Amino acid sequence: MPYQNEFARKTTHFDFVRNPEVQEFLANCEYLTPPSEKEAQALTSVFQKPPRLPEVELPHLILATDGSYYEAALNDRIPTTRVGYIKIGAVLFSLKEFADLRDGRFVDPFKVAALQDNNTALTFVLPSANVRLRAYNSVRDSFRAALDEQLLSEKTRFAPQNFHTSLRSTLFHLASRRAGELGTGHPFKLKLHKCPTCGKGPIELEDKLEQQFCPYCGAPVYPSDCLRLWEEVSDYQSNGTALSRLMMILEHLIPIHYLRFIAQKAFLALTRIAFFVDGPLAIFGNAAWLHRSIMIYLHEVNEKLEKKGMPPVLMIGLQKRGQIVDYVRLIDRFLPPDSLFAIDDDYRYKYILANRKPSKHGFGFETYYGQDFIFKTREGRSFVFALPYPYKSKEEPGSDFIHEKTEWHRYTNLPVAIRLIERLQTELYQDAVVPIALAHRYTAISLQPGGRVLDLLTRRALA
Repeated sequence: MPYQNEFARKTTHFDFVRNPEVQEFLANCEYLTPPSEKEAQALTSVFQKPPRLPEVELPHLILATDGSYYEAALNDRIPTTRVGYIKIGAVLFSLKEFADLRDGRFVDPFKVAALQDNNTALTFVLPSANVRLRAYNSVRDSFRAALDEQLLSEKTRFAPQNFHTSLRSTLFHLASRRAGELGTGHPFKLKLHKCPTCGKGPIELEDKLEQQFCPYCGAPVYPSDCLRLWEEVSDYQSNGTALSRLMMILEHLIPIHYLRFIAQKAFLALTRIAFFVDGPLAIFGNAAWLHRSIMIYLHEVNEKLEKKGMPPVLMIGLQKRGQIVDYVRLIDRFLPPDSLFAIDDDYRYKYILANRKPSKHGFGFETYYGQDFIFKTREGRSFVFALPYPYKSKEEPGSDFIHEKTEWHRYTNLPVAIRLIERLQTELYQDAVVPIALAHRYTAISLQPGGRVLDLLTRRALA
């Protein structure tokens, strides 16, 4: 590590360039490379015309979420003392409003401004490296307490006086559906796998306002400890990993939070809304167990809709970056317009994951709750999107999940998703759709000036 204002020598890289061990290491690496013309023909032969219906009824409303985080330094002289900020935005608009944006050949700026007003954002502020709340002995315990308090706070509730409408209560609903001994089957109870203080467990907690304690050591425990983010929180180093994980969890938790509220208040209205999520339909890290609970919850909702003769909930995960997006950019010039491919495990492991050894239970067994598709529109724009698996479990008796998950006919709302992406595509960014672009616009924390403002806010508040 250099001293402050110390710069590296301009010739340091020569030691790597001339080192035969480095050359041998690079020669043995496998990674994504542009395909030859012959290889491209084989790669793209699996793409087919997407399923289209003569008449497709699109959802009336679009709800999109996106998130951003930033770690602010307390002081330039002590940059390792930090506070974390997370912002999760939700944008809601109707397709009619979107259709009315144009006035002849041009877009009406006043209508665009009105459309952009239909947004809201949840903000979280959390102690990070070398910062702790009063009455707590460590950054980790401070992080745990602050996270639980903010998930329970009125800003996350649909009814301010009813804490059971909070985001933390939605976490209870999902955690109650866990498999094995950690499942409770009761929407107001969940289990922690162990106490963060003494390591003993499991511990059952209730959805209530009062502080709860470990029955083994008496230390405070919080329902949000089930996310296990505290395991990645350090007292003395950057907690960017924990903040990034939390942001990702919230991006998936908040759509389910809205869905739960709508299902309680106006169940059939779910068929009139499309939920856009930024990124793949997957949850990574210690909270990956959430993906199974989300699968179960969505399946339960869709079963009820099916009994009423209604289509399933339309949830679309749209990827802006990542390994699949990089791969699509490599082969994009070979892809024919108006083509679709549901990525199967054989293809993924052979071409996208550089011949990585396949997982015994299939790709994403522990993390994914949705199937990835590659879609190129008639206009030539390429998208990587996902739809929720039409299963309650990946291990249902009598099913061959690894192969069945890529069969188009199982995704009854696939034609609707295709049509909706075509309808909402925008030239604002490369291969983007309007909902995600708007959601990101109102959540992104820029390094300058946004990050600088948060630095100043942190310093003044903690001075």
